[in-house]
Amino acid sequence: MTVRGAAPNKTAEQPGESMSTDAFRIEEDTARHIATLRLSRGDKGNRLLASELPQVGKAIRELARGKAFKVVLVRADGADFCLGRQPDPAGTTPTTATGIRAAITEPILDVYADIRAAELPVIAVVQGQAKGFGCALVSQCDLAIAADDATFSLPELDHDLPPTLAMSAMLHKIPPKRILNLVYTRRTIGAAEALAIGLVSEVVPRASLNDAVETMLAHLIDRNRAALCGVKEYLGAALYADPHGAARLASNLLACVLSSPKEH
Repeated sequence: MTVRGAAPNKTAEQPGESMSTDAFRIEEDTARHIATLRLSRGDKGNRLLASELPQVGKAIRELARGKAFKVVLVRADGADFCLGRQPDPAGTTPTTATGIRAAITEPILDVYADIRAAELPVIAVVQGQAKGFGCALVSQCDLAIAADDATFSLPELDHDLPPTLAMSAMLHKIPPKRILNLVYTRRTIGAAEALAIGLVSEVVPRASLNDAVETMLAHLIDRNRAALCGVKEYLGAALYADPHGAARLASNLLACVLSSPKEH
């Protein structure tokens, strides 16, 4: 397995300049066709600055392009998966609408877009707390395996901030009334309720989390990469199509996969 830090990427605030971050590291297991983005600030709740968010999304999307891989995992060091976004230093937050969009809201939306656009299934592995952006990140991933001690919340309204960005990640994933319940009450829900509303795919005892991940991976890494990509592409597009269009897309994607050479 190869382990490396985050690769430098361009920031929206300073075109032409590059930056690196200790917010995550990349683990590449080409022998098993598994790529992992691991949040690495466990001692700080894996909080992320707005300026670091584009690197997270780009890294996931780039890993999914790698022909050596069949799945991308999103994992985290420490007790908690992610406590959300780290507030910007005092005096650095933009005050204009265009400035806020460029520096804060668009980077968050870009992460969600990169996960949707990633060719391969993206799986979140969740322990401890997933708050705010962390909760939305779990929701946006294609699958999520949670320990039974994991908790989820959208506390933004505690600060009179409507969590519309997080809500956008949950559309087509969670029933609207359950989203509104999370948002308006700001309550923390446990893993069992998160499973019931569709926020996560599977809940297992904390001690069995790694075993559950391995079981899930076993169902994926022995499959043809084109077939895995076809499943994700179909669901991502069919949700927005009328029944006839969804059926035709299903036929065309299946024909493409069946006529493609097998990969790995």
